Amino acid sequence: MSKIDENEILRRLEQLSQIQPSFEATERAINRARLGFKWGTATASYKSNSPSPIFRFAAAAVLLICAGFLAGRLFAPKPINVEQLRAEIETSLKSSLSASCEQIKDELHQQVRRDLAEFATQTVAASTTVTDQRLAELIQLIEDARMRDRFRVAAALEQIELNRLQDKTQLGNGLQGLVAQTSELLRTERN
Repeated sequence: MSKIDENEILRRLEQLSQIQPSFEATERAINRARLGFKWGTATASYKSNSPSPIFRFAAAAVLLICAGFLAGRLFAPKPINVEQLRAEIETSLKSSLSASCEQIKDELHQQVRRDLAEFATQTVAASTTVTDQRLAELIQLIEDARMRDRFRVAAALEQIELNRLQDKTQLGNGLQGLVAQTSELLRTERN
């Protein structure tokens, strides 16, 4: 036989030795053996030296059941130490919880960083939009003020031009009047 087959056989024998028959099954086997043996009545096969095949079968069944029961009791695992099991489970849970706690903490830190980065990006985008809007309004106000100044300068230049023309006209009229008076005075003096 190969090594694997022997190991498998040993494993199965160990499993069979751990089987514990119930009280009812044991009782039924004993009752069947009693019925087959017919306790209290003498039969021809009972009187003979060799037992009957049914008796042999019943005796073998009882022996096998008893052997199985005894083997189950002998090879049964030791009772579990509940306190030790509790301590081991507690230690295991603490270590796994601390690892899980650290992992959750790291994930929360990463989530907060992502949220803050996203918030900062949105804030920068919003402030850029508001700044652009305010800058456009300022440019428009400056442009409007420049246009008003141009109109005022143009109006002032027109007024200056009009005043200059009026001054020229008055000067021309004044010079003509002077020339006319001078001509008249010259004529009066000549006459």
